[in-house]
Amino acid sequence: MKASLRWARAAAILLAASCLTYCTNSPFDNEIETEARTLAGEVQLNDLQDKRAGVYVWLEGLNLSTWTDVAGRFELELPRTLEAERVSGVYRLYFYVANYGVHSVEAVVQNGRFLYGQADVYTNGELKKPIRLFKILNVKLLVDPPSVPQNYLGGIDAQVTFQATLDTVTVIIPKSVGGLLGGLFFENAETGEIHIDIPDIGAHTRETIRVGAEPTSRRQIFQLNGANFRELFLTPGNYRVIPYFFIKQNELPEALLKSLGQDPQNLEPVPAYLKIPLRANEAILQVF
Repeated sequence: MKASLRWARAAAILLAASCLTYCTNSPFDNEIETEARTLAGEVQLNDLQDKRAGVYVWLEGLNLSTWTDVAGRFELELPRTLEAERVSGVYRLYFYVANYGVHSVEAVVQNGRFLYGQADVYTNGELKKPIRLFKILNVKLLVDPPSVPQNYLGGIDAQVTFQATLDTVTVIIPKSVGGLLGGLFFENAETGEIHIDIPDIGAHTRETIRVGAEPTSRRQIFQLNGANFRELFLTPGNYRVIPYFFIKQNELPEALLKSLGQDPQNLEPVPAYLKIPLRANEAILQVF
């Protein structure tokens, strides 16, 4: 029923828009005055005024995406191939940071062009309102000790602490065994090289945590140079230590995560996981 209503609404919008498009044609030629292939807007984070860059913007159905700049601005452009294919429909534009509530607006496409002045878009191709995302989960990362020599054989503790800002939030930890983290990523801050440490490669488990106002922590102990029989060999440098987890949001399309190269149904951590935008402090491990 919902799908039928949505398609009926879409058809009504497209019909009205067809009349509008016809009326805005130049009387002196058959060309539309503007190509209308770009959509622009601004994204704000409710608690961060200086970290607006890197919000993921994704157009559902057409699988087109972009990222916000340092000012929180974005511009999404439709490829010309959609014009040739005469693609039309009402599509949702999503704005995503993992620990903020996902938000979406509607945009209308007709014959491969945005229909300005329809749905949530002004006649100049700008969204009618700035998009404001609200944090739903605080994420705090810690690594201890934070600095070790390359031949260090002791245990190093990586910990993540979750705390919901308002309502309860569901966090999923793939490959978790015994209440521990199921994987850690180590990204070299200078080279971008990525290493992954998985305590139990054969584990097909996942822990689901309901996080409320009380802080909830999970940890993983790792060692360098195969001391714990795992292939984690880090050359001297500074490494960002990132735990492997997902923050569940019912409004988040699975296809959005897949567009970032991460399949939430696949328990295996892959480097593409680091494309998922997250606002948290950096946990840095220095190897010297």
